[in-house]
Amino acid sequence: MRGRGSTEHGIQVGDGTLHVVETGDGPPLLMVHGWPLDHRMFDRQVEALARYFRCIAIDRRGFGRSTSPPDMRREPDDLDYILDALSLDRVHLFGVSQGGRIALRYAATRPERLRSLILLGAVVDGLDIEELEADRVPIAEYARLAKAGNLNAVKSAWLAHPMMQLPSGHSREQALLEHIVAGYGGADLRAFDPAHYTFRIDVLAALAASAIPVLLLTGAKETGARKAHAATIGRRVPDCREVIFEESGHLANLTEPDALNATLADFINAVERNSI
Repeated sequence: MRGRGSTEHGIQVGDGTLHVVETGDGPPLLMVHGWPLDHRMFDRQVEALARYFRCIAIDRRGFGRSTSPPDMRREPDDLDYILDALSLDRVHLFGVSQGGRIALRYAATRPERLRSLILLGAVVDGLDIEELEADRVPIAEYARLAKAGNLNAVKSAWLAHPMMQLPSGHSREQALLEHIVAGYGGADLRAFDPAHYTFRIDVLAALAASAIPVLLLTGAKETGARKAHAATIGRRVPDCREVIFEESGHLANLTEPDALNATLADFINAVERNSI
């Protein structure tokens, strides 16, 4: 969805372009999507929040309409390119799932460019947390299937994964997920490199030292491992609060958008007031 007054950008990042959709005016909110989705997963956020904030939803490299080849190691640099192209010094950064992992890397290395950090279902690099086999994301197996030409098998498996399950009564959101996944090209899986999933910096130590305000958004029905990642962030980072969404799993921004949007708006407005 493109909101009223949306502007689309193709931002050059050296090896291609990033597709960016900008809507609204006010404090800037940059949204980084999860795997294997694109900027449209934030439709309900843009719909509600562009009245108050400058909403910037991106397609990460390798996803959606971005042409840059996938490489998670380069994504913090990509966010710099976006901020510079849009003449933004600092933003509120909202990362979901794998996008939360990128957001944490950015916060650890560029704290001076963030007004706040908002995370939903994020994984912390270097944090070894046991997870149930059913909840694990078998990314190496997905890569093997994609390289063998079986991308449709990957899409079917991912749509059936616990993290992609929505409660009943969310047909609009389910259709959106299925539509985005149907268009997923699998470039990141065909170029899969386990090294992209490692990060040498102690993310939580850097975040704790940065004094960036952090908001954790967690579905009560989220996987145990993702809840544990959020709980660890909450323990390690001083200026951090967590809000639980009782009816949601991994994708609370889709299943409880009104409550999540209100929480997010209240948090951003409080940060803005405190920064005056």
